[in-house]
Amino acid sequence: MKKIALISDGWRRMVTYAWVDGIIRRIRELDEDIALYQYNCYGNWSKDALHNTGEYNIYNLPDLSAFDGIILDGSNIVDVRQKEKIVERLQNCGVPVLSLDWYISGFYYVGADNRRPIRELMTHLYEVHGCRRFVFAGGPEDAFGNFERVAAYCECLKKYGMTLDDNPILCGDYDYETGVNYMREYVHSGSKLPDVFVCANDNIAAGICAEAEQWGYRVPDDFLVTGFDNLDKAAYFRPQITTVFQDREEIGKLCVDVLLRIWEGKPVEERNYIPVTCIYGESCGCPNNGMVNYREYIKEKIVAAVKKDEDDSLLVELEAQMARCNGFREIFEYIVDYFQKLRCDGVYFVVDRKLFAADEDTDFPVEGYDEKNLVVADGFENHKRMAFASVGELNRHLEETGSQNAYLFTPIHFREQSVGYLVMKNGRFLYDNPYYYDIHSTIVKTLETQFKQKQLENAVNKLQMLYNRDPLTGICNRIAYTDIIRPAFAKYQEKGIACAFVFVDADDFKSVNDTYGHEFGDQVLIRIAQVLEEECPEQGYVCRYGGDEFIGFFPYATSKKAQQYTDRVQSRLTKENIMISIGVELTFAGGEETIDEYLSLADQNMYRQKQMRKESRKNID
Repeated sequence: MKKIALISDGWRRMVTYAWVDGIIRRIRELDEDIALYQYNCYGNWSKDALHNTGEYNIYNLPDLSAFDGIILDGSNIVDVRQKEKIVERLQNCGVPVLSLDWYISGFYYVGADNRRPIRELMTHLYEVHGCRRFVFAGGPEDAFGNFERVAAYCECLKKYGMTLDDNPILCGDYDYETGVNYMREYVHSGSKLPDVFVCANDNIAAGICAEAEQWGYRVPDDFLVTGFDNLDKAAYFRPQITTVFQDREEIGKLCVDVLLRIWEGKPVEERNYIPVTCIYGESCGCPNNGMVNYREYIKEKIVAAVKKDEDDSLLVELEAQMARCNGFREIFEYIVDYFQKLRCDGVYFVVDRKLFAADEDTDFPVEGYDEKNLVVADGFENHKRMAFASVGELNRHLEETGSQNAYLFTPIHFREQSVGYLVMKNGRFLYDNPYYYDIHSTIVKTLETQFKQKQLENAVNKLQMLYNRDPLTGICNRIAYTDIIRPAFAKYQEKGIACAFVFVDADDFKSVNDTYGHEFGDQVLIRIAQVLEEECPEQGYVCRYGGDEFIGFFPYATSKKAQQYTDRVQSRLTKENIMISIGVELTFAGGEETIDEYLSLADQNMYRQKQMRKESRKNID
């Protein structure tokens, strides 16, 4: 099986699925053994540069040299450093690279011939409609498509003996608001309107037409407008906008054809064009082209709006469910269930295992991924839950079953720190609902919120542990006796479970300090604490009650169990020449004694043992 990598950046919140649809359609039409891996981010949408760094890190995930062909959709990458970085990697990967709608020396260009239709439009405007004063209402100055359309515009001006001084070029963005601003600036400046605005795309053209109407102008009565791309804004706008039709799915199909020729060793042109067609409409003074069915269009819009409401409701429901979750495992389960309701064949979540620990000082990689710590958190395929022991096992599965399928890889990151990535198989819903950013960002924000909450809980627990720990011995302190042992005793008493209280005191500890020094005495206390805690039965606690006094407490106690505990402790410490006295008191169900009374009884038992040991030593002496 051959593998194609598609490197893409979304246009704002939208993912361009048309490329993928065209590529997969062509692969299946030809019945080729090829899989598509798309690495997509939204690096141009957020105003937070660190967030965008986390988005672009998905480009560091693939080993580009492991692919048979690479397609770059880089026209939306606005970060110059990121653009240069990915281009350099592609130039050095040793794999044939196709660039969509953006010419890069050394890569094969696949897309529309942006110059030819502009020349055709300009000729039509000049010769048919008698236009003599032009304005090119452009998009981003450094965008390749805009650059090519500007070049063709300049060629035509030169052909007709015109100058840029009288026929200017405006630079902005590719959106509707750019057209609104162009028109507003013309009105405010008091400049004479041109015969025609030749727009870089339909968004700009629609913005100009709509804003002109606000100021009392009408298109085409007062001036003409043309667009590019044949979006719905052109065909169904009023006036119907003259535009240029280019089929993005055809660009995807042409990519497959070009790669097949390369793999077969056949000659391939440096620039490969799809057919484009000028469609003339009302905005340039031509009649309505009659190529639209308004009732069918309205019907499709109604159906699409209903489907969008359903998709939005599903996302709102997911967000509410995730907010009620207590851990990451539960969150991932809800997310996987959500994706099974969408039109896709599968989804997998690969994350850094440090996410689950949420330690206070956790850091995730900023460049690349911590591969040794990546795990498959959850996933499904064809409505069947899937589990993989490792990311390597998942990757092998994708390769074994990937033929004629498309996999979308998107980053999971907390600002610039990369936590993992999502893999989606055949996300067909993206064709009708390209706002995948909304879904993805909702999931990532929930994971980040949960992570920060867990970090805070861990920090609080750590502080609580420090608060309840004796700084010398490391075991519980007297505060913990109140905060931990008292509640535990009350719980076991209520359930009728017998417990043991053990009171321990170091023998002749003042003499040890006086003879060997306080540092030696501290080591004795530390050792007593260690042995008491190591021998303590399950669910029990040991705390330093004060000075050289210690308390042990454990449930499910019997006289035999308590005796075994004290014998083990005293045996180990005696071998180290550390002498202690121990008193034990067992609780019993239904008794009215308080915890303090039980502790006092254990203390008395300890004291009696201490006295007996002293008497014994006197008799020996």
